[in-house]
Amino acid sequence: FCGSIAARGQSDLTSLEKSGLPTEIAPVADAVNGLMARLDRALAAERSFTANSAHELRTPIAAALAQTQRLKADMPTDDMRERVQNVEQSLRTLARLSESLMQLAKAENGRVLGDAPQDLRPVIELVIEDFRRIAHTPNPITLDLPDKPVESWIDPDAFAIVVRNLVDNAQKHGARGEPVRVSLSEAGAFTVANRGPVLAENDLARLMKPFERGATTARGSGLGLAIVEAIARGAGATLTARSPAPGWPDGLWITIDGLPLASMTPR
Repeated sequence: FCGSIAARGQSDLTSLEKSGLPTEIAPVADAVNGLMARLDRALAAERSFTANSAHELRTPIAAALAQTQRLKADMPTDDMRERVQNVEQSLRTLARLSESLMQLAKAENGRVLGDAPQDLRPVIELVIEDFRRIAHTPNPITLDLPDKPVESWIDPDAFAIVVRNLVDNAQKHGARGEPVRVSLSEAGAFTVANRGPVLAENDLARLMKPFERGATTARGSGLGLAIVEAIARGAGATLTARSPAPGWPDGLWITIDGLPLASMTPR
């Protein structure tokens, strides 16, 4: 019984097996199972509220953005247009936050595995191509992929969120003009590394929490790495962050290891 509790992951709130327990211990198991059931319901309600709220905000935010853009065009002076543009920027930030909250809620609900294994390489290539098409991308991206397919049970859309958030984090917080290294191993380990300040171990752990941001002036919600960590956990994988990055005197190295490959039974 004690070993079963100790072996639990942080998100596993399923009931503990009571068979074989001494009579005097059974009430303790019932109490623990009742507590975990209440915690599970409370967390599910919280995630549902977050997802539903973010979803409901999408339409009014889009409508407000459209009206703001029309209003900006009608402003008679540059000063007034600048003020409206500031409102537009705030609405765009709110829209990104809403989308990030929906991604986080989906990841924490564990809906990150697909119905069939898919090759991860095309997903990475599509996301990186999107970044390369953006004219203001500050850092060049180097891409190292295996010659053979790397098929995983992780949902391609969920994996695309992982790739996009990690590369976006490296672009925003990495040293300007320095390369962002993106790689996938034959064993399915996905890694993104960038140059930049060396981060202390406690700072690395803190950045994986929702709404935490590093010492930077870059825009962001502070949800990107929390979403990546939640998706990795939901897929049964492990996220590891190191600073300085291996092979560099500084920077950040983040890898997702243990993704469920086609040869495995998804957890």
